[in-house]
Amino acid sequence: MAMRIWLVRHAEPDYRRDTITEVGKRQAQALAKVLARERIDRLFVSPFGRAQATAAEIVGHLGVQMQTLSWLGELNGNWTGNRWAWDDDVSVVALFTAKIPELSDWHKVVPYGSLLLPQWRHLVQQFDALLAEFGYIRAGTVYQVHRDSDAHLVFVTHAGVILTLLSHLLNWALPLVYVHVPCDVASITELCWHKRDGYAVPKLIRINDTAHWQKGD
Repeated sequence: MAMRIWLVRHAEPDYRRDTITEVGKRQAQALAKVLARERIDRLFVSPFGRAQATAAEIVGHLGVQMQTLSWLGELNGNWTGNRWAWDDDVSVVALFTAKIPELSDWHKVVPYGSLLLPQWRHLVQQFDALLAEFGYIRAGTVYQVHRDSDAHLVFVTHAGVILTLLSHLLNWALPLVYVHVPCDVASITELCWHKRDGYAVPKLIRINDTAHWQKGD
């Protein structure tokens, strides 16, 4: 038994209408076909229109209802002048600081640290509270297994949320995740929890996988 999660970025957005484009609909349908091959127990979705529209294309294939969670809405990464912390031209500043960011001090090293730190804390607290419902309790850098679970969970959300969660789950400094890890539209990032001696740690199975829709678009 092992818990597995899929972090799915919404399909190509139509920001003006707060939904997805026609290409995005095809991408979401491709996502649905891939996820339908798996046993999915729960589907959690951001309240933002582009995520809701993506999930609406997926939900019929999975045979599960979607549950909207407010904390899966995109983070405010707008550091300055509509330049977002995970954008390439902003995130790369982490590599040119006097000190490379570490897990314990990243918020002191990068200029957007004060903006992202409280959001990072809120997001990971909410995520860990959800995992606790399935018996996995965060304890430092690992999870204690209080109740065994093989839950398969899908999260349809946004690039900033996915990258920030990866920082927490993999114990990587947030700015370095923003620099080095891509998160394209309609991508799938998958993790599986490995258990040992009452603890569990998530391991990456795949990251930013877009093969399901690039073949057809």
